[in-house]
Amino acid sequence: MNHVRPLLILAMCALALPATAESDPELDVIRTVVDEHYIRGLRTRDFSLITDLCVPEATLMTSNREGKLHVTTLETWSKRFDPENPPFTELNADIDRIDRTRDAAQVRIRFVIDGTREITDYLHLLKLDGHWRVVHIIDS
Repeated sequence: MNHVRPLLILAMCALALPATAESDPELDVIRTVVDEHYIRGLRTRDFSLITDLCVPEATLMTSNREGKLHVTTLETWSKRFDPENPPFTELNADIDRIDRTRDAAQVRIRFVIDGTREITDYLHLLKLDGHWRVVHIIDS
């Protein structure tokens, strides 16, 4: 019995480890949809790409300079999204982390705007009807 306990603990730890791209092809699917819709939509100022990825009820949350919560609906964000006057000339993005458990995922994207300003977005996704959809965005 003393030999079984360490093996059981090791097996439980292995199950708790996050999936890697090598072991979970779904991570590649998530990376692709986020890159092709969210990041591309921001870069090209095509909000329809973002709305295609998000559920209609999705919200964008951030804190303002005073540390107060600011919540924006997808509809409100789309009205403020001006393709003619982008808030940047260059937007670099790096999806540097994806965590997934069954039908839920979190994607961390690090942006560098115009080579100087850094922002991190956290996208929360659910797999709905076979497709990964953003349900919530935290902008930091």
